[in-house]
Amino acid sequence: MRVKQIRHTIILGVLALIGIVSIQIYWLFTTWGMQQTQLDENIWLALKDVTTQINTLHDCQANDLNPVQQINETCYLVDASCDFNQTNLEYLIQANFNKRNINIEHEFAIFNCDSNQLNYIGKYSESGKLISTKGSLAHCYNEEEHELVYFFCINITGRNVYLFKKMQLWLVLSLIVLIIVLFFTFTIFSFFRQKQLAELQKDFINNMTHEFKTPISSINIAADVLMSFDKNQEPERFINYAKIIKQENSRLNKQVENVLRAARVEKGKTLMDMEQLHLHEVIAEVFSKELFQNNEKEIEIVQSLQAKSDKIKADKLHLTNILFNLSDNAIKYNGEKVKLTISTDDLGRNIELKIADNGIGIPKKYNRKVFKKFFRVPTGNVHNVKGFGLGLFYVKQVCDTHNWKILIESEVGNGTKFKILIPKQ
Repeated sequence: MRVKQIRHTIILGVLALIGIVSIQIYWLFTTWGMQQTQLDENIWLALKDVTTQINTLHDCQANDLNPVQQINETCYLVDASCDFNQTNLEYLIQANFNKRNINIEHEFAIFNCDSNQLNYIGKYSESGKLISTKGSLAHCYNEEEHELVYFFCINITGRNVYLFKKMQLWLVLSLIVLIIVLFFTFTIFSFFRQKQLAELQKDFINNMTHEFKTPISSINIAADVLMSFDKNQEPERFINYAKIIKQENSRLNKQVENVLRAARVEKGKTLMDMEQLHLHEVIAEVFSKELFQNNEKEIEIVQSLQAKSDKIKADKLHLTNILFNLSDNAIKYNGEKVKLTISTDDLGRNIELKIADNGIGIPKKYNRKVFKKFFRVPTGNVHNVKGFGLGLFYVKQVCDTHNWKILIESEVGNGTKFKILIPKQ
């Protein structure tokens, strides 16, 4: 993905997240407003029922215009139209609140005609239990704004608590959505940061390996020149040193090529030249006796090619590299006598290619990790086999590019077996 595409993706992602959060906030405020409106309506209806019941109990004429006036957000002025009983009022308020499921903390005061002032009655809990008899509702009463005689004031002190309880589920869901959005935001930026670091790492590896290629080529030429000298005129030790230089330079060049191949395949820069191949023919080319005859170890190659149809579609170069890498591992991680078994079998629409050895094996707990980049099975302080841990990583990348499935079966002391499932053509 190019830098411009990454930038556009980040911008679109941020805009999408801002949109989600904005919609969530708007939805919360809208829901809060609806809950407030519904609460005000329920309280107004409950208090109106209280006045109707008082009028019925005391046989007086009701105020048909507007017996309940909302002074502010929490205060209500209620016209009773006639003298009423405090005990009855306490009961009627709580009964009508319960009827409409208004379990809310409140307080009220009754206007005393004799003293011409509000007499504070008390503060009540959500269940209607008296909490306190100390307080004042002077802020709810303005004598100049009305001409009522028998009335009472009620202040809904638990309004916000009640609304929060009503919206508890919605608030929890909104919090979950917010957490998901934050986690998604963190994931996006972490992903792009990791991608940038990975790009830097790959560029470094590519530059490093390319820089190595020039001195490796120079050393190789120099070693060839030294080895071309007349053996009769030069001492044997001189020739041996030249061979060591040639051998080690070849090994270094092979490791550099492994790094380059793995980096290219992972980055997707290597184009696969897919063609129709006969798997058995490729195996015969790779696992020939002549190819391994110069190896210092004694190598026995056993082939059991039982697949009836061996026609596949693959990139021959990378398929060959896979077979070389797996056989090279089998030889390196083995004793002096190496037995390498290559077999093919029909497995439904696939060919099952098996490459097994009699080497030291891999502990089961590491079987899933061997295909990771730079991973090498821990061997303590002993490092008998050199390498970067890129061989099997490259094999896995090529198999994934071909949509092949690769499996490993290995135990310590029982060798290692690789299975590759390749679709038939």
